[in-house]
Amino acid sequence: MAVIAPTKVFYGFSTLDTNSKQQSFADVALINRDIMNHFNTLPGERVMMPLYGCNIWNLLFEPFDDALVQAVIAEATRIVNSETRVVLQDMIVKEFNQGLLVQITLLYQPYGVINSFTVEFDRRAVALDAVG
Repeated sequence: MAVIAPTKVFYGFSTLDTNSKQQSFADVALINRDIMNHFNTLPGERVMMPLYGCNIWNLLFEPFDDALVQAVIAEATRIVNSETRVVLQDMIVKEFNQGLLVQITLLYQPYGVINSFTVEFDRRAVALDAVG
């Protein structure tokens, strides 16, 4: 009986890290890259898609309280739910000295794989963009 190698379901190309030798991505790595692009884009930055992007960057200088945590969870959930290839399993929001961490656990539907990753929202990055 022949063993058939699994084929790539999703295949894409990224220009984010042009110094990296790996420019093409497939499957779970591609889905993660797509989700991270959404988190790292401000609303209005994407041409012809004014609603695409993440509003969490606008919340970084607000006091860390229950209202902020709920707002971050709502925004992160909106972004994850816009990605049809995953199902949100769990989300935790934490504060660190320079910003917020959002730990997300996802079920990658076509594969039945559960994976976690962290999105870091760093106040220093926002401050540097404001300066120049």
